[in-house]
Amino acid sequence: MSTNLKNELTDSESRIIRKLSAFGQDFKHHHENYEDVQIAEAKASGGTWKVGEFEFFFPKHFGFCYGVDRAIDLAFETCERFPNKRIFLTDQLIHNPFINEKLKERGVQCLDRDNKHFLITDALNKEDVVFVSAFGTDFRDIERLQKIGCTIVDSTCGAIINVWKRIADYAKDQCVTVVHGKRNHEETRATSSRALKDGTSYIVIENKAEAHHLADVVRGKVSEATFTELFGKAVSYNFVFDPDHWKMGMANQTTMMKEESLAIQDILRQAFEDRFGDAGAKEKFRSFDTICSATQDRQDALRQLLDQKLDILMIVGGFNSSNTAHLAEIASQTSPRPRGGEGRERGQKLPYYHIQSEEDLLSETEIRARDPHTGEIATHQNWFPKGARRIGITSGASTPDVILLKLIQKIAKLHGTQNANVIS
Repeated sequence: MSTNLKNELTDSESRIIRKLSAFGQDFKHHHENYEDVQIAEAKASGGTWKVGEFEFFFPKHFGFCYGVDRAIDLAFETCERFPNKRIFLTDQLIHNPFINEKLKERGVQCLDRDNKHFLITDALNKEDVVFVSAFGTDFRDIERLQKIGCTIVDSTCGAIINVWKRIADYAKDQCVTVVHGKRNHEETRATSSRALKDGTSYIVIENKAEAHHLADVVRGKVSEATFTELFGKAVSYNFVFDPDHWKMGMANQTTMMKEESLAIQDILRQAFEDRFGDAGAKEKFRSFDTICSATQDRQDALRQLLDQKLDILMIVGGFNSSNTAHLAEIASQTSPRPRGGEGRERGQKLPYYHIQSEEDLLSETEIRARDPHTGEIATHQNWFPKGARRIGITSGASTPDVILLKLIQKIAKLHGTQNANVIS
């Protein structure tokens, strides 16, 4: 173990490193892996950048959030401090292939999980270093790693930890935790486990349709058999079907759509009011907005960007990135209205594409992109509108600015700007 660490890290809790400062005063920020000065200047100067005949428009908020920034700094500093040790990730560090590939190049390996999503730790020993991704991990994974004696570097996002604190508050009142999130997402699994740690149970719902089903259960309109058919794979092992006596508390995967989460809260609150009255609902249903502020900032900023006169919108982020996928959903919901551009007809809907990087621009006419509704990744033809000059660009919270620079360079190269060298 590095002699530069502040503490000797002798007991199980002190072997968990959560801050860069734990590495001592000579810790570094590793921004060279993802920053770009020109993109930063465009962000600071009002969100526009002219490149030849193109004008690129950026929202007020895009790209890395504080939690991702911190996780990356911790990860690369861990590589610096433990050069002779095996380093493992609990999951992808963040949902961005560029950063994950950089860590792979440094020899960082990703641990496998079993069919119950627990880490497989059989090959680990106390000399190993295990890095907890920004999404967090099941509390039982941490307990197992502590028993082995591994050094743990925990980069769990602070916004996620705040949700866990809220769940702990619910547990004091024996509330079932209702998690609005994607069941197969690392963050949702980690967050759901906190209800178990705090002595209660959980149910995960993904959308408003499922919220309406659960609301009918609360109203006493759904049998246990039907409930099991609907939600059997969405509840914890200790979940008890008892709508007569349930108390529930709402939590969220932090990157969900705020409007949907608030609507789900209203749906469930109304169900409790219908069955137990206003006073009963206040006693039996609790909620709190646990959507990450950075996620909401990026969604709000995109809506403002969509008021600009644009010809095309590029949304950049990992195909498995929840917050980027929601940005694409917002773009898909924009109403048809004139946007300008030689090739655009009045009322034509703004074309948008969710891509991972410039590599998805396959050619001047072909692009690989993800559909925000089906999740399908497919190749599209004639993606760039004729005469397009005003290009909107946004990116998810896990997307490095350097990826945006490469995207702009490739658009300029493919579509013939005479001044592409200004960003070479």
